[in-house]
Amino acid sequence: MDSSRLLQRAEAFNHLFDAVVVTDAAGIITDWNSGSEALYGYSYDEAIGQSVSMLHVPEDVEHITSNVLAAVAQSGKWTGEVRMLRKDGSIGWIESMCIPILDEQEQMIGALGINRDITERKLETEHLRQLAQYDQLTKIPNRNLLFDRISHLVDQYGRNKSPFSLLYFDLDQFKQINDHYGHSVGDSVLQEVAKRISLSIRKSDTIARIGGDEFVLLLENTHKESDIATVIESLSQAIHNDMSINGTTLNVRCSIGSAIFPTDGKNSDQLLSFADKGMYQAKKSAIEERYRKSIALSSD
Repeated sequence: MDSSRLLQRAEAFNHLFDAVVVTDAAGIITDWNSGSEALYGYSYDEAIGQSVSMLHVPEDVEHITSNVLAAVAQSGKWTGEVRMLRKDGSIGWIESMCIPILDEQEQMIGALGINRDITERKLETEHLRQLAQYDQLTKIPNRNLLFDRISHLVDQYGRNKSPFSLLYFDLDQFKQINDHYGHSVGDSVLQEVAKRISLSIRKSDTIARIGGDEFVLLLENTHKESDIATVIESLSQAIHNDMSINGTTLNVRCSIGSAIFPTDGKNSDQLLSFADKGMYQAKKSAIEERYRKSIALSSD
């Protein structure tokens, strides 16, 4: 190929919008276009001779390398979406294709990577997921995500026969808090309750806000009455502890009902309905107890 053709090819390579990274068989960068400079922040001179691993988040390097090698061996190329690491330390996402460079004996002597920035798309997708699955006030799962996780545990039960339970609860006299202190204080109470519960449960459990002041705690691998009673006691105490909201000290109580799968229901609706009835029974009992105490005090 004459020198003019080589020059044209070099110019085309350098002006591609995508980031193109060429490495040798050891993963050392041997070529780098202006698209790569714009994407990663390294100049040509800074990149050449460096390991391509510097472009990846450190904990991702091993599985990216194994996935790429396996895909290339099977189908001759690899495509995927992975995190990238820029020169300034910021992390983004790229859509990437890796194609092996072969010698005359069909032996791999390097690789050509073509990378496109998809960070904005990923952020938008995550934002939409947050809107669909998380409560925007408390930042905990909402009804949609809760039902998905319940369905997942129901499906798992068919394989591992592992029961689970859920607690349905709301805040006693929450309307009075809103009416007396305003909805801003009410919102802060809901946020504080969600925070306290999130800090007191296992990572495998799910706390969700399903509307107003109503919450559901999903407990994996928990079905013994004694264990559930312990969680209820811990949950009640965490909520009942004094909370300071905008300079006002509030003492909030809750009423809790429980349901065990599959004893009390075979799906989300049945379980929530059973636990909801238990919650209102607990609320009724608490009101009756307070009434009896007030009668006893007045008689004294």
